Amino acid sequence: MAGIKKQSFLTGTAILVAANFLVKLIGAVFKIPLAHILQEEGMALFSSAYNFYAILFVIATAGLPVAVSKMVSESTAKNNEQEARKIFNAALILLTVIGLLGGCVLFFCSGLLAKSVGSENSALGIMAIAPAIFFVAVMSAFRGYFQGRSNMTPTAMSEVAEALGKLIIGLMLASLLLPTGLINSAAGAVLGVTAGSFLGCLTIFIIYIIDKKKIQAASLPKLQPVRSMRTIMLRLAAIAIPITFGAAVSSLTNLIDLFMIRKRLGSIIVSSEMYQTLLEYFGLSASECVIGEALSTKATEILYGAYSGFAVPMFNLPLTIVTALSMCLVPAISGAFALKAMNKVRRFTEISIRLTTLFALPCAAGLSLLSEPVLAVVYNNARAQSMLIILGWAVIFVCLVSVSTAILQASGHVMIPVINMGIGAVVKIASGFVLLASPAINIGGAPISTVLCYLTIALLNIFAIFKIIKPEFSIANNIIKPLIAVILMMISAYFTYQVAGSLTGAPALNKTVTFLPQSAPITPLTSDAQLKVAISLFAAILVGAIIYFAAIWLLKAIKKDDISTITKHE
Repeated sequence: MAGIKKQSFLTGTAILVAANFLVKLIGAVFKIPLAHILQEEGMALFSSAYNFYAILFVIATAGLPVAVSKMVSESTAKNNEQEARKIFNAALILLTVIGLLGGCVLFFCSGLLAKSVGSENSALGIMAIAPAIFFVAVMSAFRGYFQGRSNMTPTAMSEVAEALGKLIIGLMLASLLLPTGLINSAAGAVLGVTAGSFLGCLTIFIIYIIDKKKIQAASLPKLQPVRSMRTIMLRLAAIAIPITFGAAVSSLTNLIDLFMIRKRLGSIIVSSEMYQTLLEYFGLSASECVIGEALSTKATEILYGAYSGFAVPMFNLPLTIVTALSMCLVPAISGAFALKAMNKVRRFTEISIRLTTLFALPCAAGLSLLSEPVLAVVYNNARAQSMLIILGWAVIFVCLVSVSTAILQASGHVMIPVINMGIGAVVKIASGFVLLASPAINIGGAPISTVLCYLTIALLNIFAIFKIIKPEFSIANNIIKPLIAVILMMISAYFTYQVAGSLTGAPALNKTVTFLPQSAPITPLTSDAQLKVAISLFAAILVGAIIYFAAIWLLKAIKKDDISTITKHE
């Protein structure tokens, strides 16, 4: 085909993986010192503002970019370049309007939104992040267009620019504004998100201008009829609305979590056991928690901040590769469907699910097993250790949800993930409502309900894929072999850490899951002690990774024809 050369499925995935890895690395460089600056209370303010942004972010960017990618991929597969260009124009108009409306809602309703979750101090942060909605909405139109052409480079470059802007400006403002108060410092950090989105939007727009001649050259031949703008917009909406609703269910659930965690924790009456925990483990003063009275706002902020500011960011790290895989799946499978190449669809589906499992399992096991040293090394704050032990296992299911949703969307069954996510949301809200108010479980209800939510969605999605696409599925290759490899990895990582810890003098692994710990946390550590933990952790990860990959190779969990399939150009 004349015009812009497409990237192979593997090349596109590799580009996005590399970019997302860099973005996550930059994000870690942002979040780690930010957590040190703001601590749990400040991170609660940051998370509160960000969660409101996240729900509108999903509405602005979740559905239409996928719809654009799918429709552009279908049009280019049929060499209808004029229509692909028209699809982009329609999406740009829609997303510009959505971005403007979303930004105005956040900015002008910031006080009302902050008050609704009992966090009035987060209003300034909500105002600071409001313009980001416009920039990410416009940016997502360009990203969807380039992804539909199987060109992942512009998306990758804009993501890196966005992350760098957030890092540099967010940290600078958080530090400079800290002397003026925690509220201003948290708002400054949030403003970095807006600055980053502006830089990302500017980057992809410049790439588009530079590449415009190539795109126009590819669009010159008008060999086929082109749908009207109205027809294209209706088609975009038909694809995007269910996808957006499904994605919004997840973000809305997180927002409900924000409401529910504070409200339900606030209904717990402080016992003598909890009083000791709040003072000795979470560092509250005696005036901030009283035996026989309900948990104070300060206490709920600290608990929520530990979960959202320390456990959740570590949980989100493994999604880097899977998100990239999902982005590449939509145009790959959509193009194959357009050409009625069902064997190719089944093959891509089976490989994608297997690769996701092979990647997600060790990440989940590692985060859960090594939660305490990971938090100690990254944040020098391990108070979220029990939360991460549980939340780590949700990595498996959230990764499978990401890929299975992309497969169903690309195959045209956009409502199935929506329904399944709705069911998962109900499971999360119901279980969280009960567990969060339990004095013995308290904040532990948040990670437990998250695991149950994504487990439910993953099982329902995969069941639907087997019913609709009917991919070849080997229990040995997809379940038994990865499980054997990850068990061997966990055993080797555990003993390696314990041996290395005894040699260096690092604390032994704490595998106890309790949300009412009675002893002081191991953190903060001195720099010497933190180095010892880091050495032991590195040794455990290295040995575990070697054992895992060796087991995968010996068990032949990945085959040569898998590699040849994903390295072929579309």
